[in-house]
Amino acid sequence: MFKTILKGNGLSSIGKILAFSVVFGACSDQKKNIPPPEIFLAGEGNEIEVSLGDTIKLEPRITYNFDASYQWEKNGEILNTNEQFLLDSATQLGSIEYLFRVTTPNGADSMTIPVDVIVLADFENLQLTEKTDTFWIGETAIDGFTHREVFFPNNYQNNETWQGFGYSNIQSNSSEPESIQVFSTYNGVNSDNIFGLISQPNDAAEFIPTMQFSDDDDHELKSLEINNTNLAYYMLRFGTDDFERMGGSTSSDPDWCKVTLTGINSVGNITGKIQFYLADYRFENNKRDYIVKEWTEIDLSELNAVNKVQFSISSSRNNQDGEMITPEMFCIDNIKILN
Repeated sequence: MFKTILKGNGLSSIGKILAFSVVFGACSDQKKNIPPPEIFLAGEGNEIEVSLGDTIKLEPRITYNFDASYQWEKNGEILNTNEQFLLDSATQLGSIEYLFRVTTPNGADSMTIPVDVIVLADFENLQLTEKTDTFWIGETAIDGFTHREVFFPNNYQNNETWQGFGYSNIQSNSSEPESIQVFSTYNGVNSDNIFGLISQPNDAAEFIPTMQFSDDDDHELKSLEINNTNLAYYMLRFGTDDFERMGGSTSSDPDWCKVTLTGINSVGNITGKIQFYLADYRFENNKRDYIVKEWTEIDLSELNAVNKVQFSISSSRNNQDGEMITPEMFCIDNIKILN
């Protein structure tokens, strides 16, 4: 503790020296307490996916870069670069683990950045007669279509009688029966986006819609997206002349409608099964009951390596002959092939 000595309107020499000493000491202490740098990445926590053949762009930011040095690793191997940002080529399918490290005189920080290189089967390069509001559900002389080296079979007789896979760009969320289009996905965002259709009528029990890799090898699937059609959502929510809506008039019936995905490898063995509910009213709390009305991503890692995937739809609502009376069609999109 010191006492400032005033001389006229300012500090005396002693006071100035003491004041400078205090300020200099505070600055020195502050400099000693500079924390180590911290790394952050835009969208941190979100998965980074890059299509095969594209460029991987990684741009981590740091809290300060004064007198900083950088190092990159790829799957444990040090890369020949000392830049903060990294450009790499996605030349091979699969998962890559990058490690970014920054070092300064005040400390260091590092961040692991996982990247998945995928093939995306999004149906966008398939041909439709119109840019919007049209569909393809088969032709009498065609038994399916191939997209991204995956074959999607189709058995077409007419627009009312077909099974297997088709595709469409019709999207709506209409609640007026007369304006609902059969081949529309529910609550679409971009009217020109193309998505896949899957139909499995009751009279086609022996024809299970099955997508299959054209090379007859096994591949790992990362995920795909599923949604109800506009018509299916309407029927499940409001019912028809043939059945009450999901949950019944009091919403207390434990109804459900689901898709079962079955993985099969190249030698014919089942590799795994995944169930996805298009509607689920089995909850004790009715507020948790739901009907899917948006694109929902499904993790397919449990199927393991597969050559084909079967899609089978089933429901709690069946007639006396055991035939399902709920909608027989749903939508798929953005199939991600990992290797």
